[in-house]
Amino acid sequence: MRRVLLNSNIIVFFFVIMTQALLAANSSIEGYVKDAKTGEPLVGANILIVGTSMGAATDLNGKYFIRNVLSGTYKIRASYIGYKEQIKEIYIKENLQLKCDFSLEPVGVEGKTVVVTAQASGQSQAINQQLSSNQIVNVVSAAKIQELPDANAAESVGRLPGVSVLRSGGEGYEVVIRGLQPKYNRITIDGIQMASSNPDDRSTDLSMISSNMLEGIQVAKTVTPDMDANVIGGTVNFELREAKVDVPGVPQFGLLLQGSYNNLSNAYNKLNNYKYVGSFENRLNNNKFGIFAQIDIERKNLSSNEMGASYVNAGNSTTQYWTSGLNLDDIARDRMRYNGAFVLDYILPEGKIKLDNFFSSGNTKVIDRNEAFGISNNSHDYSLSNTKSILNTITNGLHFQQQLPIFQLDARLSHAYSETKDPNDWSIDFLQSSAGLNQFSNVSNINPLAIPKAANNNFASTFLQNINNSNSFSRERALTVAIDLKTNLNLSDFVSAEIKFGGKYQYMKRSYAIEEYNGQSANGGSALFVDSLIESYFSLPIDKRAGVPMTYFIDQNYDYGQFLGGDYKMVAPLNFSMLSQIMNLLNNNLQNIANNNGAVTYARNNYSSTTNNYSGHENGSAFYVMSILNVGSELTIIPGVRYQNLQTVYTGVRGIQSPESFYSYNHYDTTVTQIHDYWLPDVSLRYKPLSWFDVRLSYSNTLSYPDFSAIIPRIDMAANSIGWINYRLIPSRSTNYDAYFSFYNNTLGLFTIGGFLKQIENLIYPWSFYVSGANVLQYLPYSLIKTFNTHSTYNIYTFVNDSYKINDYGMELDWQTHFWYFPGPLSGLVLGINYTHIFSKAQYPFTYTKVTNRSIQYIDTSFTDRLLYQPDDIANFSLGFDYKGFSIRVSLLYQTDIFTGPNFWPQLRSHSSAYRRWDLVAKQELPWFGIQVYGNINNLNSENDVSVIQGGGVPISQQDYGLTADLGLRFKF
Repeated sequence: MRRVLLNSNIIVFFFVIMTQALLAANSSIEGYVKDAKTGEPLVGANILIVGTSMGAATDLNGKYFIRNVLSGTYKIRASYIGYKEQIKEIYIKENLQLKCDFSLEPVGVEGKTVVVTAQASGQSQAINQQLSSNQIVNVVSAAKIQELPDANAAESVGRLPGVSVLRSGGEGYEVVIRGLQPKYNRITIDGIQMASSNPDDRSTDLSMISSNMLEGIQVAKTVTPDMDANVIGGTVNFELREAKVDVPGVPQFGLLLQGSYNNLSNAYNKLNNYKYVGSFENRLNNNKFGIFAQIDIERKNLSSNEMGASYVNAGNSTTQYWTSGLNLDDIARDRMRYNGAFVLDYILPEGKIKLDNFFSSGNTKVIDRNEAFGISNNSHDYSLSNTKSILNTITNGLHFQQQLPIFQLDARLSHAYSETKDPNDWSIDFLQSSAGLNQFSNVSNINPLAIPKAANNNFASTFLQNINNSNSFSRERALTVAIDLKTNLNLSDFVSAEIKFGGKYQYMKRSYAIEEYNGQSANGGSALFVDSLIESYFSLPIDKRAGVPMTYFIDQNYDYGQFLGGDYKMVAPLNFSMLSQIMNLLNNNLQNIANNNGAVTYARNNYSSTTNNYSGHENGSAFYVMSILNVGSELTIIPGVRYQNLQTVYTGVRGIQSPESFYSYNHYDTTVTQIHDYWLPDVSLRYKPLSWFDVRLSYSNTLSYPDFSAIIPRIDMAANSIGWINYRLIPSRSTNYDAYFSFYNNTLGLFTIGGFLKQIENLIYPWSFYVSGANVLQYLPYSLIKTFNTHSTYNIYTFVNDSYKINDYGMELDWQTHFWYFPGPLSGLVLGINYTHIFSKAQYPFTYTKVTNRSIQYIDTSFTDRLLYQPDDIANFSLGFDYKGFSIRVSLLYQTDIFTGPNFWPQLRSHSSAYRRWDLVAKQELPWFGIQVYGNINNLNSENDVSVIQGGGVPISQQDYGLTADLGLRFKF
């Protein structure tokens, strides 16, 4: 009944809209707002017809439209923070399209020549775009990106309030917004959602996006009904550049040449890092047709030293812990990346058509030398793994805008594709089974620093143990069509509205497949033939009764340097060349190995090459209706509702493990279809009682769809455990409340203080619990029920929707200002500072094992802590200075207490240590041929990423990637 009433109201609403629209006036005002001195467009300038509710904001080209204006005489005002406002008097007739351009003068000390510097211009753009938006947004402007860019797009986003960055080898690749993991965010390029590059969840790798090809970045923290609602954290939109030239018809070229340095002590490639960027742009046909093309080629050394420790609870103590293991990794990581953008746009008489194309291809090669110390089994394991990961991403979009007789049409057709290939990943490890670590077994509160020092490091007693080889491939492709229609209704001079409605449809297809080759221990009796192959190939004297010793495969020329600053010591670097030859030798002799009864040592693993594979598709559809209601120039209300539907169809593997699974895995494929549909009401309000102050309030409802790995209909039954993937999971739903207070003028700049609350239901968690008897039947594949043992207890591994409501809330402060009123050169100072404090409370399910003299009891319970990856505090500080052709900016990122590991035992929960990172960027314009020389120093203080456990504050992980520096030249001609 409720849905019938809602649909009836929508029909009546549309009837009223159409009636009013047909009676609407047809006159309009349009024009450009530009800098009076430079002629540059002013993005986000506010245009208002004085004494009415009618107005608009300029787009990225500085253009504005005010439609359906009644005939008469008006005063029209253009204002822009950092510039003097301008008022013009106009007279407009019926059915007339009036042009009215503005040239605004920058503010300055009277009698002094005013020059808007690069950083001040970038800040002004960001402030005005933020103020003119219908959502609560933070902006990185085109001027800031192009003049003094950060290391990559993720780093630029990470300087905004409420955002923290996840890094790999020092390079930012994903962002956490308001304490919510990357998979809860939505990443788009010109409004096109990027295909996920992760085979397990819906997150996107931001490191693929080059900042050089961007026009701007917006992080929307609230949604309106015309936005996709599958986002709980925030929507990050990267806008590609369009062609801009000084003289239409005269092409402009850009060239960037950059070299880089990495100061990690044992980085194998400190100087052979580079970035080359070439661009072309032009506007033809009387400035109507634009062409922009850019190619980036980049090589980065992202090597790192890393440590990981593992701990277990000491009995039932909630304060004591036992150290169970330690991993040390010396990682040589080399990334080659190719990026490209090709953008065409054509300005129509009352519209525009635009074709966006973006592609990125990244090839990351990693050689990881590892030493692992096992306390419970008294072992020291030496391994070398080699991976080559290729990530390709493409987005294409066709965007058509046109003013129709009544409505303004906005239609989009897009394609997004991503693939991740690991064609030949392998690892080989050697095991020392008596490493002298018994002294630490079941001893409380051992610092991991003590473990490597105690190991006896007997290389002659360390033998070849495991050989693994795999290749995997995942891909996702999405096709989307969307249409929006809007019209303006001026009910009176005091009340006006924009009515907007539309819909979209998306078809998305994805798959994942992996092939694995491995086997049992390489020092067992079945490994004799494999040992003989290695002995013969390298002409080594090997005692095959003991196995292949590590002694022959140590690289005497490799130096670990000051690993993690000398706190830990790695002692035996394995020889990459020799181990890669072993890998090739075995792959070329697969049939011979099988014929000589050596298959259990190295062969295709049919179980692991099958159980995780999946394929499927999703059909997503949505429609919405909303209004932007303006009451005078003070009040704007945006009510609306969105209907969103998702159908998932996935095929997964169901099977049972047995001693023969390595050779022949007993399984079958199953396809499951699920449908999720939601009505999502939203309302936003902006109240501006004063020319220098406004309040923004927002209420919205958003979703997060389950991870792919959590809804594949996979069942994996082992002897006493069942991996049961819960395809019945429903999306997490968040009810969001936001309040923002903004203070702004030409002297203050922009100061905002705001708060947010997200009440999240049905958040998805992994869960492990125990069942027995007939309760097990619901987790078994039908065809495998006959294998069910009624007397066994099974450990079930699955995912569940949390029955508890989660609260994620916090506050954000941000101040952006330009000290133009300071004397002399100090007027070139630009300041940006923001601070975020976040709270959250989540309930984590847990099964507690209670052992008595007579039985083992499994007690289902839960524990409360923060959301994973939620930081307590984030602060960003940047101070820029411009003087004539010189610019410099120093930045500080401070973040602390990021929750990195939930655990039932309080002493084992982990969080990051305080992280302080200084960055420096500078440029100097030279007086020849438009040349600029620039330099960046990233992580100036060589800060490490460290996480510790609550019990004792000892590290659970540490990553050292050193300082990196760039030096380059930019040419514009």
